[in-house]
Order: sequence, then C-alpha cells, then structure tokens
Amino acid sequence: MIVLVLLVAAIGGAWYGFEELSKDLKAQAQPKIAKLNQLKSEVTFLEQQVRLFQQYGEKYAELMKKGLVKKQDRVFWADNLIKLKQGYLMPKFSFEFLPEKPLSSSLFKTIQVPQKMFYFSRIKLTMELQHEEDLLRLFESINERVSPLYLIESCNNELRTDDHKVNANFNLTEGNVKSVCTIVVFHTHLNLGKKKDPKETKVVASR
Repeated sequence: MIVLVLLVAAIGGAWYGFEELSKDLKAQAQPKIAKLNQLKSEVTFLEQQVRLFQQYGEKYAELMKKGLVKKQDRVFWADNLIKLKQGYLMPKFSFEFLPEKPLSSSLFKTIQVPQKMFYFSRIKLTMELQHEEDLLRLFESINERVSPLYLIESCNNELRTDDHKVNANFNLTEGNVKSVCTIVVFHTHLNLGKKKDPKETKVVASR
C-alpha cells in the first residue's frame, strides 16, 4: 500500500513538473513566435513590392500616388514619429536614423530582390517612461498609427538609478524607466527614368 502511495505521488510530482516545464517553454516561445510572424509580414510586404515593380515597371510610381503602394521612406517615419511624440506625454522621446543600407537577395534564401530598389534603416528610439508597460503601448500605437511593417531589433530597459523606486505619481519631467530601442524599417527609392523613344534610338544607331 505504501509503495502504491509513493508511486502515485511520484507520478503526480512528475506530471506537475512536466506541466510547469511546458508552461515555461510556451512562455519562452511566445516572443519568438511573435517575432517570426512579424518577419513573415515584412517578407510578404517585400514580395508584393517586388511583384508590383516587375509587373508594372514605370507604372509603379503611379500606383504609389494612388495609394495602392504605401511609400514608407525615412521622411514618412520621421514625420509620423514626431506626430506620435506630440500625442504622448513622455518626459523624453527622441529618435535618430542610423546609416541606410541596401536590401539584397543575400539576406534571404529564396527571394530575389532587384538591386538598389529596397533599402532598410535602423531607427534608434531613446525614451523615458513611467512604467515598462508603456513601452508595449507605444509599439501598439506605432502599429496602428504609423505602420506594422518594421522589426524590433533590440530594447534595453533600466531604472533611472539602481535603487530607484517607482512612484505612483505621474511626473512630466522625468521617467522611472529609461529605454533605448532599435527598430528596422524598410523603404524604397523610386528612380524610374523616362524610357527613350524607339524611333530616337534607331536614328542614333543609323548615324
């Protein structure tokens, strides 16, 4: 009887341990799944832009003007981040663009990206927040008001000082949490020159 009780207890303990391990693994997997879903969204966006460019060529610019293709360049991001800053009462919110780089096929396994068509930039966000949860709300606002087509590369959060205590009082002059985040945004440069008239080409060739 004692052996049976011990056996049941051992099985129960093992099952509890398995459940706790499963919860821990799920918790670790959620951020990675979210990041992969966001990356999938970026790849889908890029594939769409490539197809449009290859299919329509010079008409690509017209599609963009009509709003069928969303132009998301550095000016677009700068303007919208400034608007976002004005809408939030944060003690500190600044951003800076790191050097722009061209997007190439070498960064992907199966996607062929035309040369000098797509580019990406890193934006460094420096903020002071009242609480860590404010960072989540900020990115939710970026998704809704600016664009969901970006990647969060890194975020470093720390208290104002090591022994700092977070107060319930709202302070407009200084934040409780200092955050520095880097996001990666994608954009295009349209350089669609006017094609030469075939007749003009023939004339030049015959001379």
